[in-house]
Amino acid sequence: MNYESALTFLRNLGKKFHLQIVTVTPGEDTERTLDLGLRAFLGLEDRYDKLFCSALHQLKGNTIYRLTDEFFCSYLFLILPGTPRHTVLIAGPYLTFETSHDQITVEADRFGVPPWLYKRVLDYYANIPVIQDSTMLLNFFTAFGESIWDEFQIEEMDHRESQPSVRSYPTPRENTERQLMMDMQIMQTRYDSENELLQIVSRGQVLRADRLLNGFIPTHFAQRAADPVRNIKNYCIIGNTLLRKAAEQGGVHPVYLDEISSDFAKRIESLPAVQAGEELFRDMVRSYCRLVRKHTAQHYSPLVEKAVLFIEADLSRDLSLHAVAEQLNISPGYLSTLFRKETGKTLTDFVNEKRVEYAAGLLRGSMQQVQTVALYCGIPDVNYFSKIFKRYYAVTPREYRKNAQP
Repeated sequence: MNYESALTFLRNLGKKFHLQIVTVTPGEDTERTLDLGLRAFLGLEDRYDKLFCSALHQLKGNTIYRLTDEFFCSYLFLILPGTPRHTVLIAGPYLTFETSHDQITVEADRFGVPPWLYKRVLDYYANIPVIQDSTMLLNFFTAFGESIWDEFQIEEMDHRESQPSVRSYPTPRENTERQLMMDMQIMQTRYDSENELLQIVSRGQVLRADRLLNGFIPTHFAQRAADPVRNIKNYCIIGNTLLRKAAEQGGVHPVYLDEISSDFAKRIESLPAVQAGEELFRDMVRSYCRLVRKHTAQHYSPLVEKAVLFIEADLSRDLSLHAVAEQLNISPGYLSTLFRKETGKTLTDFVNEKRVEYAAGLLRGSMQQVQTVALYCGIPDVNYFSKIFKRYYAVTPREYRKNAQP
């Protein structure tokens, strides 16, 4: 076969979306796992055979098939040319929309799923990738089709059953070893995704994080509380802790991490809705990534890093060259030369820049008097403070506050 490289690319693409892409040979006796075990634990083996056994024998060559089953799971099928007994490439299952707890419960009730199986159904949908832009996925398969065929077509397959028949579902005791292995596989996939995300954050890879988050929905994971908002808060709290550790492994000092993690902790507890929690989770990932990129890009020597940490830890104290040098137990001249060489600024300019940045934040976010803001920034002389502030922002502190008001 001369399309191995294209097939490898397609499989790697599937991994990015956490999408199962496998090959099967019709007629071979295989485990019923192409739907990731959904019909097995629902006792619907006959429907599995109809979709993944009988239907595969009916496929034609030079055709990409699209299918969405009665469980809202979508698949792509095609026969690989030049393979013995018409090997079929199958991509799926995936969802084209985000599912809610209530929606899944309604559908489970429609199929007569007993209450003890609800959690299995919820966990199942929690681990199905969501690809809302299914046209993009089809385009990738279309490109693959162009590499293996001269001409081909795209067809829709219809295997939905809008009126489900009455089923005799298995009892809790009939939870087989195979089903237990499926549960373990789903759990492993979930933890693999989380670990991959943490590794990406530790490297500050913002674009890779965005791509991974396309199919990574925090609300899809284990529901440990009845209140959906409490669930997303709990997950974000855990995420905040893990992301902080990932950023620390990426080289960010705890001084910087305390500020960002504390800010997110406050925002988590004030979350009004599930959707806001999902948006906050994404913001957390991107923010920790940017923090890693910012601090790993500086490459300060240990001595200059200590000086920067000392300065940023408390801007209200004496941060003159002599005071910082004394704190680090080195000569002012040596610190001045080293600091300017590594940061491109004098220590005094660096301190002033940090102070006015902090002051700008206080002026925007509080109604404290300018004199008080100046004191918080370590500049007791308000006239001198205004002079320095205007040097960086081209306006006085009072003008800046007025302009910043909505």
